[in-house]
Amino acid sequence: MMDGDHAADRLEIWPVRGIGEIRPGADLAAVIAERAPDLRDGDVVVVTSKIVSKAEGRLLALGSDDPAEREAARRAAIEAESVRVVAARGELRIVQTRHGLVLAAAGVDASNVARDELALLPADPDASAQRLRDGLRERLGVEVGVIISDTMGRAWRDGLTDAAIGVAGLTAITDPRGRVDVHGNVLDMTRVAVADEIASAADLVKGKLGGVPVAVLRGLAPDGKLPDDGRGSRDLIREPSGDLFRLGTAEAVALGRADALGSLEPAPALHADAVALVSAQPTTDPLESAVRQGFLALLAARPDSMWRSCAPGHVTASALVLDPRRRAVLLTLHPRAGRWLQLGGHCEPGDRSVLDAAAREAREESGIGALSFDPLPLALDIHPITCSLGVPTRHFDVQFVAIAPAGAQPVISDESLDLRWFGWDELPDGVSPELPDLVQAAQLRLGL
Repeated sequence: MMDGDHAADRLEIWPVRGIGEIRPGADLAAVIAERAPDLRDGDVVVVTSKIVSKAEGRLLALGSDDPAEREAARRAAIEAESVRVVAARGELRIVQTRHGLVLAAAGVDASNVARDELALLPADPDASAQRLRDGLRERLGVEVGVIISDTMGRAWRDGLTDAAIGVAGLTAITDPRGRVDVHGNVLDMTRVAVADEIASAADLVKGKLGGVPVAVLRGLAPDGKLPDDGRGSRDLIREPSGDLFRLGTAEAVALGRADALGSLEPAPALHADAVALVSAQPTTDPLESAVRQGFLALLAARPDSMWRSCAPGHVTASALVLDPRRRAVLLTLHPRAGRWLQLGGHCEPGDRSVLDAAAREAREESGIGALSFDPLPLALDIHPITCSLGVPTRHFDVQFVAIAPAGAQPVISDESLDLRWFGWDELPDGVSPELPDLVQAAQLRLGL
């Protein structure tokens, strides 16, 4: 690939045959290495997400092949894997997953698995791609790129294509902005999703019916060195601030009605989840009890209190993210507050629960797609603020704790001035007043 461009003089793509049935615990790198021993530096290995999910045990065993039970389990799995409903029509759900992917049915798949199983997407596709890359290097001594692909639909276009959900060893998007074309025009907008193009091209020699889940593409790097910015697939996911189509039409209309009618509208299901969550929060401390009663009073008075449009105050969700060794916390320097805070923000109409809202915000602000949450809140907090609503209000914040996976690399978002890990005893100056207490609560919860 030319610097800043993605054109190649010639490409070869071929299927890797003989992979066979993959089951949980299989050494996928060893299987691919055995069937593709002539891999070279600069090749790209494209692997269907299904066999990665199988190898990593991301299968739901249903205990029955009854179609009705399987469909009920599929719907439950879709809900569990979703953090936001983007659009819905009949039984079809386009949702955002905890990875940040927007796709049909949260990637829950009933094809190419036993009739009493369902397949979920890999928990961290970038990490899966990196493990495969490392395994192929160990076995064959080659430096290849690896793409984990999955089938997706496209807005305004019929038919399905494969796209990259996990990337390792190559740059997912080329960015020639600022360069000049042959007519002297400066490129302002052009960014090419090379990883998606590779995944789609590879699917021409793979396929569900043929039982070929792996393909190899050669020719992008004649010198054997693929450009690699080390960012995996994260740049392929559009940030909320740049998403002009964040909701389907019906969902956007519902949001507009909620903003316009406010407390006249019936309370959403998310409101009931907040009431149940706050009511179940255990406390013997008088101050904590008063805060809980404040939450319940707002929720009782305002059915619209889950939305930022509720000017007297509204429920928010945040997460104190810990590193895998549980020795440091990830904090964001908030541009509006001017302080170091835990990750979090407003609830959105597609959120199924307050925990989902916290998980979505934490993923968006950290760039880490697979966080493990304690479902019981660490604390409840009420504080005055002028947020994106633009007028003085109060945030009724439900605060959770989450653990980042091994190897997670935080990526700063547009919603932050800075993003860093800080040791328990090395919190920076300018933290929010309640943060030290939240950190102490996390230590107590985790027995640290």
